[in-house]
Amino acid sequence: MSGVPALKKQIKLILKHYEFNLNFPRLIDEVDFIKRTTGFFSKFSFSVGQTSLTTRTRFLHQSPKFNFNHSTPCKNPATREMADLMFITKFKKGKRIIRKRATIVQAKFTKTTDRKWKGIDTAQLYLISKWPAFTMVSPSPQRKYQLKPKSKAWGSYVFVGPNTLNNPVYYGAPRIGALDPNSFSQQTFTQDLNIVNGFDTSPSFLMRQILCYIGEDLMANPAVANFVDDLLRMINLEPDSPDEFIWDSKESAEESSGFGVVEFTLSTPEE
Repeated sequence: MSGVPALKKQIKLILKHYEFNLNFPRLIDEVDFIKRTTGFFSKFSFSVGQTSLTTRTRFLHQSPKFNFNHSTPCKNPATREMADLMFITKFKKGKRIIRKRATIVQAKFTKTTDRKWKGIDTAQLYLISKWPAFTMVSPSPQRKYQLKPKSKAWGSYVFVGPNTLNNPVYYGAPRIGALDPNSFSQQTFTQDLNIVNGFDTSPSFLMRQILCYIGEDLMANPAVANFVDDLLRMINLEPDSPDEFIWDSKESAEESSGFGVVEFTLSTPEE
């Protein structure tokens, strides 16, 4: 991709404004974080040299829920939300999509200053780190999936809070599960970012996401690609459509949950 240094410089400025947007005023909960993220990245469009970056976003007051079996003390089978956000990046040459990656992110919020996130649900961690077979139970009809993702960033957590340093930070779910294998023997656990390394600050994570460096390679994994397409259809968006998102008049008015999608498209002309 030509002009990457100049493109990175422009993206850094955007992400700096995004960080400011998250901190002023202070975040109040996970839904606030999702709304601010989808709202900030809505309809970006700029070019650096021959490379352009455009975005489209969508927020729904409804989170998809999934049913699955697991090996934790939580009730079995479990029904859980999988993610609060989905990031997608497409890299196009002319009209051809030559690279496409996606990441799903579960947000966790704390009001404390000690960088400890308490009460994280173990069954949910099992779902987005072990990837057992699962069935979407809401809002779509029963549909079964068996994913075998290869990227450790495909299922990630983002830890946010109004009083925390490096807010927010991202951490791959498989790495969290590997930190303490005993966490799967409890119903909930605490994640202390003071004692772990390897987490991504928001600018680093999103820079690599926007440049299509991280996330599951959807062109190499049809099962995950089909699942991502189903999530897009769930919000009345045809995958890879040039149109903007269309609001779903049937969405729930519930404010305690939400699901957001942010899609980045990098485009360069055919050589």
